[in-house]
Amino acid sequence: MHHIIYMSRAKNALLPATLAALLLQARVANEQQGITGALVYGEGQFMQLIEGEQLAVAALYERIAQDPRHEAVFKVADKAISMRSFTEWSMAFQPVSSAHFEDLVGYVLPAQLATQLQADNAADNLLLEKMKELVFSAAA
Repeated sequence: MHHIIYMSRAKNALLPATLAALLLQARVANEQQGITGALVYGEGQFMQLIEGEQLAVAALYERIAQDPRHEAVFKVADKAISMRSFTEWSMAFQPVSSAHFEDLVGYVLPAQLATQLQADNAADNLLLEKMKELVFSAAA
């Protein structure tokens, strides 16, 4: 098993119908590829975790990184994992406010994360825990 966590910005604001269509498309494709994960979106900012077999996850990330609807795509984590974190969802989703992004302990802008990530793996663990908190609390 493998996971990638990334952050990005939408080039244009996403209308609810556009976001719903994007989620439906992602869920169908992810299920076919054996990929699970979670997407958090708020005020133009994305944070997503995708997990599954390494080749499938890497291929999906490359398609996401090339998607013209995104900009400032920044990979926070790319590593082997012992088990999935979002086994129940081909793509869990939680809309959030920009304050949720700012509430991350030690949160920095994606452009500043590179320096922090070189020092340790704290950002990966932090974002994974925050995504679990946001998605699982909304599902309850």
